Amino acid sequence: MYIQFYNLARHPFQLTPDANMLFVSEGHKNALSYFHYGLLQGEGFVVLTGNSGVGKTTLIKSLINEISADQHINAATITAANLDAFGVLETISSAFGLKFENKSKVALMKGVNDFVLQNHKKGSRVLLIVDEAQTLLPEALEELRLLSNLEQKGKSLMQIFLVGQQELTSTLLASEFEQLRQRIIASYHLAALNEQDVENYIEHRLHKVGWNNDPVIHKDIYKEIYRWTSGIPRKINLICDRLFLYGFTTEKHELGVKDIEQVIFDIDKEIRGSGSTSNDIGNPDVVEEHEPSFSNINISNMNYKILQKLIDSIAGIESSLGQLVEILKDKKK
Repeated sequence: MYIQFYNLARHPFQLTPDANMLFVSEGHKNALSYFHYGLLQGEGFVVLTGNSGVGKTTLIKSLINEISADQHINAATITAANLDAFGVLETISSAFGLKFENKSKVALMKGVNDFVLQNHKKGSRVLLIVDEAQTLLPEALEELRLLSNLEQKGKSLMQIFLVGQQELTSTLLASEFEQLRQRIIASYHLAALNEQDVENYIEHRLHKVGWNNDPVIHKDIYKEIYRWTSGIPRKINLICDRLFLYGFTTEKHELGVKDIEQVIFDIDKEIRGSGSTSNDIGNPDVVEEHEPSFSNINISNMNYKILQKLIDSIAGIESSLGQLVEILKDKKK
């Protein structure tokens, strides 16, 4: 729709993570540096945390693209959807193309061990990246720790990157994971974008799809988008997609603050089914790490949280469906 209207090559604000659209803020640059440091060390765990929607999965995809041509690293990504010990071994087996149907936990572990040893003999090492790692059950984390212990002649054979939301940090701080913590060689928390980054992020994505200043975007729009999204890239994509759709439906080639206010009002009305005014909406002045108290809850914060839950649900469904597709493919083989 608006893609043709504004002469864009493709969709600039899709919610699905796309490594080709990666915007490298200072935080994303640091996160990638920690990934690279981990690869250089070639052992232990690397932990990356961040709130939902800040771009963790996009970073994973970018890293996988980067190392795909490296014959010395055999890498795979899994999405942890409340996996237990048995489930995580099945999922790892599936990700690396190993048979896993009708196998016991012991047989699954042996299969993964044999796979890792075979790679070592070929001169390559195994890298496992676990996305949504905060959902792993304790017994699954213990299985990962055991896998990370695989070594030969003092050389680690399998490295694991744990990527997840802030709850992952809380989990790893539990006393039962003392041994796992001792194997964490690097950790980093990816924060949301700052106000200037939001402007740069939006224009970066637009330039990637051939934007030629149509529509003209007034600078004051970026401040409103930052206030409404708190700098979360996934939310920025959502609001910008709706803004461009609004521009298309109203045949506008210039977008200003009144337009973004109208879009925010429309979204709130759709979600809450209320007749709130635009003055009540779009100002989620919430610090990233804190929840609003009952004494200062307002309409904007309620809107922010409802939208967050919807977006998180969509992301979770996408991840689960992707994992299911991979398992079905393996079963057909």
